[in-house]
Parts: sequence; C-alpha cells; structure tokens
Amino acid sequence: MKNILSIIILFSQLSYASENIEISILTCSVGQEVYSVFGHTAIRIVDRSNNIDEVYNFGMFDFDTPNFEYKYLKGKLKYHRGVQQMEDFIKIYTYERRVVTEQILDLNADEKREILDRLRFLYKPENRFYLYSFLEKNCSTETRELLTYIGVDFENQKIEKSNRSLINSYLNEMPWLKLGINLVLGKSLDRNSNRNQSMFLPDYLQKEIDASTLKGKRLVKSEQTLNSIENKVGFNVQKIFSPIVLFSLLAVLFLFKFPKSFRIIISLGIGFTGLFILMLWIFSGHEEVKANLNIIWCNPLYLLYIPLLIKNKSNIILSFVLMISIVSAVFIWIIKVQVFDISIIPLLSILGILNLKEINREPGFLAWSELKEKIGKKLI
Repeated sequence: MKNILSIIILFSQLSYASENIEISILTCSVGQEVYSVFGHTAIRIVDRSNNIDEVYNFGMFDFDTPNFEYKYLKGKLKYHRGVQQMEDFIKIYTYERRVVTEQILDLNADEKREILDRLRFLYKPENRFYLYSFLEKNCSTETRELLTYIGVDFENQKIEKSNRSLINSYLNEMPWLKLGINLVLGKSLDRNSNRNQSMFLPDYLQKEIDASTLKGKRLVKSEQTLNSIENKVGFNVQKIFSPIVLFSLLAVLFLFKFPKSFRIIISLGIGFTGLFILMLWIFSGHEEVKANLNIIWCNPLYLLYIPLLIKNKSNIILSFVLMISIVSAVFIWIIKVQVFDISIIPLLSILGILNLKEINREPGFLAWSELKEKIGKKLI
C-alpha cells in the first residue's frame, strides 16, 4: 500500500520538479547469475519534501512467464519497467554481494521535469512492456535514451574493441558461459563498437555519463558508493574444468583411441548444436544471433555420421566436406570475419581426427594406425 501511494504522489506532485528532487543513475556491479553477469543500471528519484525514495528499473522480467525459454530465444519475451523502494533495492543487491554506485545528476528544474514526465509516460500500462534486445534495448540503453531525451549528447567515436570483446571481458571467470554465448552470437558482434553503442553495458554507460555534459556543464554533480561489500576470493571450479582443458584432454586421448561409441556421441553433440544455431539464425528475433558462422565448423551434417557409424559404413564425400568446413572456419577466424571462442581449438582437433578416421576407412588412404605411429614418434 505504501508503494502504491508513493507512486501516486510521484506521478501527481513530482511532475512539477522542485529543487528538493534529486535524480541519479545507479550502476550495479556484476553478479553470479546468468542474467546478472553484465551488471545493471537503474534510476533513482528522491523527493525529500514528500519522503519519497524510488528506483526505476528498466530491465525487469518474470521467470514464471509461460514458455519463458522459448520466448526469450525467439526474441518475444516482454521485459517491463518497474518501480521499487530504494531501501528494498539496496538490500537485494547487498545480499547478492553487488556494489551499487550512484551518480547524482546536476539538473535544473526543467530538466528534472522532463525526466519525470518521461518516466511517467513510460510507466503507463500501454508503454510499460517492451521486447528486449541485448545490444539495442535493455536497462542501460533505456537509461541512455532517457538522458538523450533531455539533451545529453553522448560521444559516438569508434573504439578499438568489438562488441564481442566487450562482452567477453566479463566472462573470463565463467569459461563455459563464455563458450555458450560465443557459440550463439553471430558475426555482427565482431564489428568495432563505438562509444554510444558500448553503453549497452552498465559499466560503459557509467563511464560515458561521467564524461558527459549538458548545456555546457558537467552532467554528474557527485558520485558515491551506496553499500559496502567484502571481497572474497573463492575457488573457481570452472577454470579448473574449463572447456579448453576438457577438450584438450579429449583430443589427446582420441588421437590414440577413439572408439565408435565416442565418435557417435561427438557427432550427435556437434550436429544438434549446429542445428540449434541454425534454428536461432532462421527463427529468432534477436539480430545478434543471425549470420552465425559457427555453423561452418559446428555443422548439422555431423548428424549424418551417426547412421553410418552404427552400420560401420563410411562416406568419403561427407568426410571431405566436413574437413573442408573445419579449414574454412579456421580461415574465417584468422581474417576475423567472425571470432570464435578460443576453447574450440581442441574441439576442431577432435573433429579433424573424427573426419580423418572416416577418410582412412576408404581403400587407398594411409591407415590410421600408421598415422598414429608417425604422430607418436614426432611427439616423442
């Protein structure tokens, strides 16, 4: 009830924007959950004369939404704008061990009124929901657009990093998630980003806000940290059993012993992953997953190996096509048309071994046992 009353006061009285109102941008550090690994941005409205301290969240969603996963992958999951009490907001982020930094904006009465009127408009039921886009429409880009609406002119120079590089910098401690994200993101992420676009990430929005001006004056009046979090360095299991470690061990083992059952499992895993990438490319509304050249090496054609392996047969054309696809993927990676995750290097080796074994089952090719013997001598 208290929350409802405060919202009513906010929309009825605060639209006149007095000097007692303070507007600030909140930047929350990264979390451990998948949806929180890039941080969060929110807007704080304080009206001390009316005892109001509210936080506007632009990136809220409901896990209980019917067909949540399907709608997210399809690009049809609706996010919404919500309002929280500041006290509750800070408790949640402190519990999640995430630092909240506040940038208090230096705004005049008209600029405050513009922001409050815009927030009131965006919070209307007919405007509250929107389709999420990782790069173009999230909590940070919505905040950027709100500041642009009142006249903040953000710089737009190119930067030397791609959007993929910006994303990967957050994922070094989570190599399996990093591999998964790089598998589903297409080549559009490998173009160099610019300062305006980089603000899809909360940290980069915070930096740009700090460097920005409004009508000749610095946008940020002051900055402070709102909660204290003790740093704890824990044991990172993901790094010990990372994809590159696991795939490298398998590549060495499969170099000398690669039983049919494992060849079937590898073909099944790669084939269905490639099929998933293809389905995202064709059917998803997320532009970031389009034109995904991972499909060249992570090829659905590996599914054709399965009946051949079960029947102990081979198809030399299929094997050559898949070997060429691996070479093509490496070339695409070298010339940076699309950058792949580093952990696929041993995986490409495994697929190369698989294809060579199938080629060697054809008469006239070097026997696999001879090839292993030669490789073994070189290693010694």
